[in-house]
Amino acid sequence: MKLGFSVKLLLFFIASALFIGAAAYLLSDFRLPFLSRGDSLQINTDTLKYKTVIIDAGHGGEDGGASSAKGLIEKNVNLEISKLLCEMLRENGINVVMTREDDRLLYDRNVDYHGRKKKLDLAARLTIADTTPDAIFISIHMNSFTNPKYSGLQVWYSPNDPDSSTLAGLIQSNNKATLQPENTRKTKVATSSIFLLENATCPAVLVECGFLSNPAEAALFETDEYKQKVASMLFDSITEFLEKSTDV
Repeated sequence: MKLGFSVKLLLFFIASALFIGAAAYLLSDFRLPFLSRGDSLQINTDTLKYKTVIIDAGHGGEDGGASSAKGLIEKNVNLEISKLLCEMLRENGINVVMTREDDRLLYDRNVDYHGRKKKLDLAARLTIADTTPDAIFISIHMNSFTNPKYSGLQVWYSPNDPDSSTLAGLIQSNNKATLQPENTRKTKVATSSIFLLENATCPAVLVECGFLSNPAEAALFETDEYKQKVASMLFDSITEFLEKSTDV
């Protein structure tokens, strides 16, 4: 059967529309997480006061941390957000050190670690913070409380460097502006109960990204989309801090 020119043209336009629609659908799920502050960042790393971002995914291995009623484990959420954040920073030319990149505690397996795993783990993380020059330290955690009504991101900061408070404030305020407008929490200076922040000498913060004990908030952290949003907010806050903290 021969088709007339007008019929062929109509079929061509239909096929083109279907192709474009399919392509748009596929691309709609493709995200470049490191573009959250615009098409590109123009950070001159040569002038940065701080050259490295240490990302500390809390817990790991035998120490799962908090967990939700549905079995979402803190150590896994911490690592997932940390890896996303690491990717964003590295894509923008920022040097990153991860304290852990897999499911383990950092204690030395060659020593007598019985009854000392957590203590040795924290000491190893602190050593990374103290021996990495010109670095800032970001510890990623999830919160939990006996009363499930509590929710919201909370940032703690080290008392040992004034830049810790500055970084904490940026994270807390950017979270309120972009993710949780109802969050009225304030940053808090760390006490002796937070070993890493009490002892770190570089700018250091601990971010409790949310409460796994709150069913609604825990459900958010079950989704890749929300973990991506949290990582993007942290990326924005860190790069803003780095840009403001220059040597010149």
